[in-house]
Amino acid sequence: MTKFIVVASGKGGVGRTTTAINLATALNSFGREVILVDANLSTPHIGIYLGSTKVPVSLHDVLSGEKHIKEALYQHRNGLKVIPASISIKNLKKIKPNLLEKYIQELTGSAEIVIVDSAAGLGEEPLSAIKACDEVIIVTTPDLASVTDALKTIKLCEEHNKKIFGIIVNKVKKDDFEMAKENIEFILENTVIALIPDDDTVRQSLYLKTPVTYSHPNTPAAIGFKKLAANILGEKYVESIEKKDTMLDIILKSIGLKP
Repeated sequence: MTKFIVVASGKGGVGRTTTAINLATALNSFGREVILVDANLSTPHIGIYLGSTKVPVSLHDVLSGEKHIKEALYQHRNGLKVIPASISIKNLKKIKPNLLEKYIQELTGSAEIVIVDSAAGLGEEPLSAIKACDEVIIVTTPDLASVTDALKTIKLCEEHNKKIFGIIVNKVKKDDFEMAKENIEFILENTVIALIPDDDTVRQSLYLKTPVTYSHPNTPAAIGFKKLAANILGEKYVESIEKKDTMLDIILKSIGLKP
C-alpha cells in the first residue's frame, strides 16, 4: 500500500522544499521506492533545485487534463523519481488545483512512499495537497512567527481530519535567539521529530542542483535528514563510517560521474 505524506508549512522561507527533497532522497537511500511530487503550483521550486527547469510534461499538464500523471514522472541522477511542476505562469492559468487529490492518488502502487511538497500558507493550493495525502509533516523554523503559522496549518489539517506525523524544526543554530524544542512542542501540541541544523552545505547542494543527502552525505544536515527518514520508517539509523567526500567527489557526483 502506498503511503502519501505531504510536507507543509504555514510560512514560506522555512526550507519546506529542501526538506521534501532531502527526505525523499533519504528514504530512497534506505531502499524504498519513493516519488517526490511538486504540488506548489504557483511557485514550484523542485525542478529548479534539481536542475530541471523545463520538462516535456509537468504536473500542470496533468492538472489541465492533457496528460496522465505517470507521463510527468522523471528520474534524477541520484535515483529519486520526481514529478515536477511547471514554472511558466501561462500553465498556471489552465489548471484545476482541486483535482490534485484525484491525480496524485493515481500513483497508488507506483511507489511505497509519495512525498508531496505543498505550497506555503492556508489557501486552496496547500489545502489541495493536504487533502491528497494520508499524513502531514509540518516544517517550521525556531522563531515565533514560523511556529505561529505552523499552528494555523495544524488547525487546518485537523479540520480535514488529517494526521500530523510530526514537526520538523529546520535551520537550527542552537543559540539564545531561537525557541527551544520543548516550547515549540507545547505551542503546537505535536512532537518534534527532527531538528535539522543550519548548515552551509545545504546552500552548496542547491548550487550543485542536488540534494545535500547525496552531495554531502556526512554533513550535519544530511545526517539529520537520514535520521528523520529512519524515524519515519521505524528503523535505526546507523552512521556511516565512510570517508568524507572531497570537493572533487562532490562535483563528480553532481554531474553524475560518480555514484
